[in-house]
Amino acid sequence: MPENACRHFSADGLDWTDRRLWDQFAELCARDGDALAVIDAAGREWRREELRALVQPLAAHLATLGVGPNMRVLVEARKEIAIVAAVLAISSLGAIICPYGTGLSATDRGELEKRLGHALRVFTLPHSADDRGVSALDFAVPDNAGARSVDPRDAETALIGFTSGTTGVPKAVMHGPAALNYATRACAQIAGLEQGEPILGIVPWDSAPGFTFTVHFGLSLGHPIAIVDPWSPVGALNIAEKYRCVWAICVPTHLYSMVEAVRTGQWGGQLSFRALAVGGSAMTPELITDAQELLGIQALRMFGMSECMGHASTRLGDSMERRFHADGLPFPGTHDAAFDSELRMLASGERGQAGVRGPSLFLGYCAGLGEGSAQMTADGFLLTGDEIICDEQGYLKVVGRIKDQIIRGGFNIDPAEVEAAILRHGSVAEVVIVGIPHPRLGEQCCAVCRMLPGEPPIDLPALQVHLGAIGLSKKKWPEYVLVVDKIEHNANGKIDKKKMTAFACDILVSQSAH
Repeated sequence: MPENACRHFSADGLDWTDRRLWDQFAELCARDGDALAVIDAAGREWRREELRALVQPLAAHLATLGVGPNMRVLVEARKEIAIVAAVLAISSLGAIICPYGTGLSATDRGELEKRLGHALRVFTLPHSADDRGVSALDFAVPDNAGARSVDPRDAETALIGFTSGTTGVPKAVMHGPAALNYATRACAQIAGLEQGEPILGIVPWDSAPGFTFTVHFGLSLGHPIAIVDPWSPVGALNIAEKYRCVWAICVPTHLYSMVEAVRTGQWGGQLSFRALAVGGSAMTPELITDAQELLGIQALRMFGMSECMGHASTRLGDSMERRFHADGLPFPGTHDAAFDSELRMLASGERGQAGVRGPSLFLGYCAGLGEGSAQMTADGFLLTGDEIICDEQGYLKVVGRIKDQIIRGGFNIDPAEVEAAILRHGSVAEVVIVGIPHPRLGEQCCAVCRMLPGEPPIDLPALQVHLGAIGLSKKKWPEYVLVVDKIEHNANGKIDKKKMTAFACDILVSQSAH
C-alpha cells in the first residue's frame, strides 16, 4: 500500500485532511471491524471487515494488471457491493477512481476511453452474482495502453468525475482527496451527524458529487450507506425507516416523489432524518413545506456543481422564509460572490455571475476532456455560469443561468424566472422552459410541463391566465406548452435541457407539418 503524507487543514471550525478514501476506511475497520458499512440494494448487511476481505485480493489482482499510484482507472458506477470493493481497492493502490455511467453508449464510452489515458477499466459481468450477491468483475486494458496520462496533476488527484460538455465530449473533473474530505465533512457538520449514523444512498454514483456524497461520505466518515437501487420512492422510504437513516442528498424530483407517496397514502411510516440536502432549481417553498409537514424532513437547499461540490447550503437553524428563498450560506472557508461582465466583484444585493473559491474547488479538467475551458477570475474564483444575488449575511440565491438565456427578438428571457412562475400554478409538478428556433425572432419559448397526479393537462390559454395573474411580464410568456408524463434528467439528477429541447423541437415540427 502506498505511503501518503497527511496534511491537515482548518477553516472556521471545520477540520479535514488529504487522506485518501482507503486510508480512512482502513482506520475505521481497524477500530471496529464489526461495524456496519453498507446495506446493499438486496438488503444484505456488509460489515467493515467483510468489505475489507473483498478489497484485499481485488487490490492484489489490480496490481498484477499494472495498476499503481496516480494511474487512472475507469470503474463502472453500478450501485453494487462489487463496485464498492473495486473503488476501495483502486484507492488502496493510490490510483485514481474514475466512475462512469452505465447509460453511456458504446460510442460515447469509446470516445472517453480514447482521451482519458487510463490504465484499466473495471466493470461487472451480468448475471454473475454469487450467493452473497457479489457480482463478478471483469477488466479491460485500453487499446491505446501506451497513451497513459502523464499529467503531473494526477499525483494530487483521487477522483475524476465526468460531466456533460458543450461539444458532446464529456468534461473530466479532477479532484484531490482534500476536496472530497472537505465537502463531506462540511455537510456532516451542517446536519449535525455522528459517526455510525446511517445515510441513504439515493443519487447515482457516476458523477463527482454523486460518488462523493454517498460512497466517499459513508466509507470515510463511518456512516453506513443504505443503497437505493433502482429508484422507488416507497422503497427508499422503507429503507430509510428500517435503518433509521439520518441524512441523504437528492434532487427535487426525488423529494417530490417521496412527498407524493405520503400524500397519496402509499406510505405512512416514520423517518429519523435530521436533514436532507437538496440541489436543483425546481426546489419550491411548497416542496420544502410538504417535506416538513408530510415527511418530517428538514430539506436544506444546497448549491454546488461537479467542479466545486456542495459549496453552499442553508442551515437547520434558518427560518422557513430563509430556507424557502436562499440557496445557501457558503461552507466554512468557501467564498461565493457575484461578478459583472468585466469580472468585477459586485456588492451585496446586485445580480451577477456566480464565482466560487474554496477548498472543494477542482484541480482542473483533464487534457482533451475540457482542459482550458474553465473561466477563472484573476483572484482565483471559478465562474459557474449561474447568476446569483448575495445578501448582506452572505446567503446566496441562484436566479438564473447565463447560458440558458433565451433571446427572442433581441429580448433576453431567463428560463429560471419563467419556470419559477409556472411552478406557482397549483397543478404543475415540474417544468422546463426551452428555446424553439424561429426564423424571424431567433427563438421562442416552450414550457414542457409535468402535471401533479390527477390534474388535467394545462393548455396555453390557462397558462397565460396564470402568468398574467401573478404579474409576469408578457414579454416572458411561452408561445407553446407541451404536457409530458416524464421530464428527462441527467446523471446528476438535474433536468436534461438538451434532451428536452430536442424533444420539444421534434414534437412542434411534427405538429406544424400536420
